[in-house]
Amino acid sequence: MTSHDPDLLREVREYLHSNNDAMTSKPIPQGAYSLFSFPATPKHKHDEVYPGIILGDHSAARSKEDLKEMGITHVVNTCMGAKFNMIDTSAEYFSDVGIKFFGFPGKDIFTYNLSQHFEKAADFIDKALADNGKIYIHCMQGISRSGSTVLAFLMLKRDMPLKEAVKLVRAKREIFPNDGFLKQLCELNKKLHEKPS
Repeated sequence: MTSHDPDLLREVREYLHSNNDAMTSKPIPQGAYSLFSFPATPKHKHDEVYPGIILGDHSAARSKEDLKEMGITHVVNTCMGAKFNMIDTSAEYFSDVGIKFFGFPGKDIFTYNLSQHFEKAADFIDKALADNGKIYIHCMQGISRSGSTVLAFLMLKRDMPLKEAVKLVRAKREIFPNDGFLKQLCELNKKLHEKPS
């Protein structure tokens, strides 16, 4: 028995794939086919996906000057660490410029339990917005880990069903959560919106 709605997972997956094809700049040559579907690289380094929330890649994540120039008051690092595909920033790193920080060592693999961070990240983001802050939420590309974290925030704090949250964010940035994260978001959606029997 699955703890998520398989129909919702299929619908969200299909929506992301259909929009991904439209965003991919390189068409598949006639007569060829693709065995794997990789996310389109976002057109921009970062995008405002919700008022006060900037979703982006690693390029500005280490640059205190760039972040301050954008008016960023808070940073959420969803890939905190010194290993491959991670960014080694911390509260201490930003303390001299007054940027508040929240981070966790998310790995962009489908077996990683990203949902363990959803509540705390959503609380941090919600408080930052309530204080009129501007938040930079990132992973390496601003597609999977950070995209999933923004979706979880919208679901937990703005009462959005998963499909609505995906459409809202995807209209602004080419997010593409990995399959494991999509399942975890479907589980969250079920928990938040399933009517008691």
